[in-house]
Amino acid sequence: MRRATIGILLVAAAASASYALDSSPAVTAAAVPASTAAPTDAVAAIEAHYRDLVDLTAKVVQKNFLKSVDKTQTFDGSLAIKKPGKLRLEYTNGQVIAIDGKEAWFYSKKSAQAVRRTFKDFEQANIPVAFLLGAGAIRQDFDVAVPEAGKPGTLDLVPKRPGAAMKKLRLHADDTGRITQMIIFDRSGNTSDIRFSEVKEGLGLDDQQFRFKVPKGTEVIEQ
Repeated sequence: MRRATIGILLVAAAASASYALDSSPAVTAAAVPASTAAPTDAVAAIEAHYRDLVDLTAKVVQKNFLKSVDKTQTFDGSLAIKKPGKLRLEYTNGQVIAIDGKEAWFYSKKSAQAVRRTFKDFEQANIPVAFLLGAGAIRQDFDVAVPEAGKPGTLDLVPKRPGAAMKKLRLHADDTGRITQMIIFDRSGNTSDIRFSEVKEGLGLDDQQFRFKVPKGTEVIEQ
């Protein structure tokens, strides 16, 4: 099977490497000091913003740093999210990630392949941008700290659940609680830097746009 390109797509989605790679790929996942206090106001603002948010669209620029090959891959595209559990991420290179709440599809136009998975949860699917769907309950799932004094809009989140795919998630949010950048650090030293722009919220998105239609001639791989 021609799995090389589809493999890159899965790495692009899961390289727990969607933040801080603009100047250098040498991002380290340093531990957050336990004594660092989280700013309650900043966390509350983010939770309030996303708790009541039904849907959104945005432009996305994603930089994945792969430690094993010391290489950074850059992808850009468009994102649509709708609660509960719906997501569509279309990259300009022809790759698509689509979740309708029941199935998750990872498609590569170049290789004419699509991986289909039964949807269980976003943590298992390893899709960094899907964090936005659960950002209304940060303190339920993460221990939160401030990595830099004087920057209350920058937060480090460490999963409470043992064995989580990500080691740490760094968020950058504006004064309204809207997340503008996320950096995911995984346990293998990879990072994924994702930046959002042209964000539009509360659009009343149609469920149909989250359903993936397999293009003619596409090889479907079940996982």
